[in-house]
Amino acid sequence: MMKTLKNITFATFIILFFAACSEAEEKSTTSKPASKTEDAFATGAVTEGSREVESSGAIDLSEKMTIKLTPFTPEYKELGASGSKLMKDRLNAGITKIGYGGEGSNPRFVVGPSVSLITQDITATAPPKYANTYEINVMVVDVVDETVFNSYKTEFKGVGDSPEKAFISGIRNISFENQKFIDFLLDSERKIIEYFEANCSTLMSEAEAEAGMRNYENAFTILKTVPKEAADCFTAIQTKKTEYFQASLNDLCNELLAKMRAELGQYNDPSASGFNAEAMHYYSMIDSKSECFEDAQKEYAQYLKKLNPTAKRDWEQKMQVYKDEIAMVKADKEFVREEAQQAYDYKVKMAELEAKTQIEGNQKLLAKYKHDESPWLIRLFSSGSKLFKGEMNTD
Repeated sequence: MMKTLKNITFATFIILFFAACSEAEEKSTTSKPASKTEDAFATGAVTEGSREVESSGAIDLSEKMTIKLTPFTPEYKELGASGSKLMKDRLNAGITKIGYGGEGSNPRFVVGPSVSLITQDITATAPPKYANTYEINVMVVDVVDETVFNSYKTEFKGVGDSPEKAFISGIRNISFENQKFIDFLLDSERKIIEYFEANCSTLMSEAEAEAGMRNYENAFTILKTVPKEAADCFTAIQTKKTEYFQASLNDLCNELLAKMRAELGQYNDPSASGFNAEAMHYYSMIDSKSECFEDAQKEYAQYLKKLNPTAKRDWEQKMQVYKDEIAMVKADKEFVREEAQQAYDYKVKMAELEAKTQIEGNQKLLAKYKHDESPWLIRLFSSGSKLFKGEMNTD
């Protein structure tokens, strides 16, 4: 009797054991076998193309980029804000090794990642995990001509409780601070320089069209982005670039005149204040063709009348020295700072105004190109993605 009972108990245990195994297999039918999934994601190495590489190592940073690319990171809803930000930070870390972006960057030339889900596996663990393989395709593109200059692909794997957490865990283990990515950026720049040389007349026509609509900041910015490395085109655009910058200053003449007045009005006794180089910087920037030139002339003449004979004579002598120094700047002649401080200060102020004009021009061009609303960019950065189904958040 006892022997029979033992046999029944043993048989029952065997049946329950196989039933449990069968249930576990049914739960994992949406995935590859759990053991294989876990083995596939056990390594933390970075994968570039079809080979695994270490993210660290010696990088040649002797060559720097001169063209400023505009970073563009699509917002993929399934990655969440944290995943998108982390991807952007990783990408920017690689770019800033040899280049830079930001407000001074060229809105025409964009660098950004397209993310695709290559494989998705759900483990048979409790709780279940997402074990995914992703591909990031970083592209440098021309948003005006809708051209892809270059691309760089890398794969990585991540495991997490959700697709977002799986992506975050994977991208934490990759780095764009490697020689292959640096070479990709430098090669992209070379192709853009070739583009400038081959399409210089087109760029000049584009700038001329902007100037024709009195968008002088845009016109100046388009030509300002031509690098010295594109030697022929760089030389060809200099006259027009200067013309458009001066035209942009003419639009700002009332602002320059107000700053000139503020500088001249700082002192109650003009005769005791001495020569005011700061005021003369603004005065010199007001072109004879600008609408407020006559007002500036009257303001200057009225100020001179306030000076006593000795102060006026001293002013006129220093004004001649000032004019000679500024003439060196406008003729692009070299000078020693200590011997021509006024020329140096004027050059610095002009550089500041150029930078401000370019930033404002970039902002206007960004608004014109509307990266987040470009159907071409949306298709480009979401094409081939299984996870995101060709959709990109442009809210």
